[in-house]
Amino acid sequence: MAPKHGLASFKSEEEQLAKRAKSSATPASRSATPADPGAKVPFEVKYPDMDDSKDRPDEEEELVAHAEWQVSPFEAKGALMDGELDQHFTVVPHHEWETMKKYNNFIIQGEVYKNNQFVFVRGENTPKDKDTEGQPKDFWVARILQVRAKNAQHVYALIAWMYWPEELPPPGTKSKDMESKESGKRTYHGGHELIASNYMEVLDVLSFAGKADVFHWLEEDDNLNHKLYWRQTFNRQTQALSKLREHCVCGGYFNPEKTMFICDNTACKVWLHRECLVEDILSKTYSRLVEGDNGTPDRKTNGIARTNGKKGKGKPRFKGVFEARIKDDGDEAPKAIIKDLRPSADPKTWEEAIQCPKCSTELQ
Repeated sequence: MAPKHGLASFKSEEEQLAKRAKSSATPASRSATPADPGAKVPFEVKYPDMDDSKDRPDEEEELVAHAEWQVSPFEAKGALMDGELDQHFTVVPHHEWETMKKYNNFIIQGEVYKNNQFVFVRGENTPKDKDTEGQPKDFWVARILQVRAKNAQHVYALIAWMYWPEELPPPGTKSKDMESKESGKRTYHGGHELIASNYMEVLDVLSFAGKADVFHWLEEDDNLNHKLYWRQTFNRQTQALSKLREHCVCGGYFNPEKTMFICDNTACKVWLHRECLVEDILSKTYSRLVEGDNGTPDRKTNGIARTNGKKGKGKPRFKGVFEARIKDDGDEAPKAIIKDLRPSADPKTWEEAIQCPKCSTELQ
C-alpha cells in the first residue's frame, strides 16, 4: 500500500487516493512518522517463514527464534477459513523491542488510548492543521495491537493497518467490478468504507491524530449509522479480499451508499441493483414491443440478443430503441418510466409497474 504523496487541495479525495495507490503494486510499509518528520521509527516488522522443513540462512533463523504469534482482531464474515489473517511476526531490532515494557494503555494530550482501539494516523505529508472531523481520508487508519515504551518520551504501538479502497493494489486477475485499472477499489465499496488487513507496523504514538470510530458491518441490514465501517479483509499472504454476500440476479454485491430494491415475495427476497432492474425492464420492453410473441427476454445475456441460441456480442438489443428510469417516491411502490425512442412511437413515454427479474412478483 502506498504512502501518501501530498494532499493536493484542489483535487477530489478519490483523485488524491488513486494517485497515491499507483506508487506501489502491493501494500507495504507506510513509513508513518512521529511529530518530527525526520525522526523515523527505529523498528520494522518482518514475517519469517516458519516452515522447519526448509533450509534457512542465519538471518532468517534469528527471525524465527524471536517470532511472535499474532491472532488477528479481524474476522470477516466471508473469510475463507478461520484465522486466515493470523500470522507469525518479528519486530527488529528484536532485543530493543523485547526489552521494552508492555502497556495496556497510554495518554496523548489527556486522551487515553487502549489496545484494540482504532486510531487516525498522520503520514509525513498530512497537513498538521488537519483534524479528523473534516476529511477522514486525509489520514490513515489503524488498530492498536500492543504498546511498548522505553520511557515516557519513547512510546511505540504495534498496529494493523486499515486501508481505504482506493489504496488497494489492482488484483492479479481483472475483475468486472473494478472501478479502474490503477487500484483495487470495487464498485461496491462505499465512500466511508475501510478494508481491514494483516499488514503490521510499529509506529511512534505521536503520529496518532485521534481515535477513530470504525464499525464492523456484517451486511445483515442496510442501516449504517456509523460514519466509518469495515466488512472485508485484505490478506497479506494471498493478496486477496475476503468474500462478500452475493445479491441480485447478476450475483454482485451491495454498496450501502446506493439504493437496492428488495423483492416482497417471501420465497424470493432478492436484493436488486437499480441498474440491473433497468436492464431487465428494457429487455422485456424490447421483447414485448419489438419482437412480439416471438421474443423472449434473455436474462443470461443481460438483454443482448442471441442468434440460434448462442450468446450474442455487441451492444444490448434495446440500446437506442428504449430508455428507462425508476421512479422511487418514498413509501409508494417503485415504477418504471419508459421512453420509446422510435420516431413513430405512440405513446412516447409511459409508466408501469416493476416485476422482480427472478420471480416476476410485482415490487411494492
